[in-house]
Amino acid sequence: MLPNVNGQATLLPMKRRSFGGVVRAGRLEKGLSLRDLADRTGIDYSRLSRMETGSRPAPDLASLRELSRTLDLDLSDLLVAAGTAREVVDELLWSERLNVGDALPDIAAYRPGDSALLRKNTFPVSVARRGGARCGVRLGDETLVVFSFSTNGSLLIEIPPEAVVVFRSDPAPILERKENTFRMRVRKARRLGQVTNLVLEGRGFELNALESPSEEETPYHIGEHVFALIPAVAIRTCPAEVWPDTAEGESE
Repeated sequence: MLPNVNGQATLLPMKRRSFGGVVRAGRLEKGLSLRDLADRTGIDYSRLSRMETGSRPAPDLASLRELSRTLDLDLSDLLVAAGTAREVVDELLWSERLNVGDALPDIAAYRPGDSALLRKNTFPVSVARRGGARCGVRLGDETLVVFSFSTNGSLLIEIPPEAVVVFRSDPAPILERKENTFRMRVRKARRLGQVTNLVLEGRGFELNALESPSEEETPYHIGEHVFALIPAVAIRTCPAEVWPDTAEGESE
């Protein structure tokens, strides 16, 4: 706290704790040596030492889970300390729960409806064409195929970030389809261990994707052109006037 020019106190912004500092504090709180922690988590001793001093970045997601369990630290706090945006953490932990069920109690409370990242993938759209429940809607300057049982001309749609499949080359020749495949540009790429959050820029809209590339894959770079495939069955739709305050069970 510092005095300002009028003699009044001014609060300084809180500095985010470093990942190494969080791990070290948790280890000391448990009364563990570095070698104890290495034995319990399976993470190499020298790697742990370098992570605590900040000379090595955070490990992959599986190792973060082990640290969380061993040190009784919240997995979301570890992810944020490692540099992951809170909105990405929300979506990531939901994806983790889908993979492991309720085996991890520390993430059992997360639900996709609470995700800021999913809210960024929520768009108002107008129906351009309709064939039964199959609709073509306008998203920016593109036409997106969705399924809706509403007769309304305006919808709100949610595109789960983990449902967006990203390709470096056009997948149409392989998949023999072009439906919901768009050429886009990487505007942001945030990587943490095995997970990458991509912010993709299309024609008149932005889309968040969340994927787990292999260690052998070349990292995405800003400005790179990619293709995004959005399966129509993964897109949630709802008449615009009843979203999001509709009672549970009324939306599609």
